[in-house]
Amino acid sequence: MTYTYIMTSQSHLIHFITSNHQKFASLQKLLHPLGVDLRQLEYDFDEGRGLDIQTIAKSKLSQAKKAFPNKYLIVDDRGFFIPALKGFPGPFVKLLLDSFSYPGIIKLMQGETDRRAIFSFTVGYFDGKEDHIFVADEEGFIIDEPRGDNLHGWTELLYIYGHPSFPGRSLAELNDDEWKEYLAAIEAVDGFVMLRDYLAGNLS
Repeated sequence: MTYTYIMTSQSHLIHFITSNHQKFASLQKLLHPLGVDLRQLEYDFDEGRGLDIQTIAKSKLSQAKKAFPNKYLIVDDRGFFIPALKGFPGPFVKLLLDSFSYPGIIKLMQGETDRRAIFSFTVGYFDGKEDHIFVADEEGFIIDEPRGDNLHGWTELLYIYGHPSFPGRSLAELNDDEWKEYLAAIEAVDGFVMLRDYLAGNLS
């Protein structure tokens, strides 16, 4: 489906609750053509211990509505699921990276023939009345050893993660033009894009 985005003089104030300034800037740029005035808020969420990132996103949205009443709100949650490791690390990827970094995943994957890995991306949006949850899954693979030196502002998992569009290579090995190709290839499974497309048809 193709959407045409027209700049509007009407501003729609929405708050994105995140401490990640680059993530905020990315969504701000994406929603700007819709006339969205996106503001950043920070909050220390209780994310619980569950493995279901949809449940975590719903919980974040519930907490956000209590902390910031009478606002339109966006939250997100991401997980990195490896089937060969029974879904580990899932939503605990940041904890894993802080504990023993991405080489630890390579060690855990030694001898595994199933190299699949899934980035799962959930976005929660509260429109002042109802909650809306958008879920996107991107399947790629774990390479045999860390490679590359360009994280494109993303997670260091890119040293060990590849996408089928670029067989045998990590995303950190992609140059800027190839990175744009990758972003185009995953647009259909980008939670922020799903939110943008929803807002394009529902903002008034």
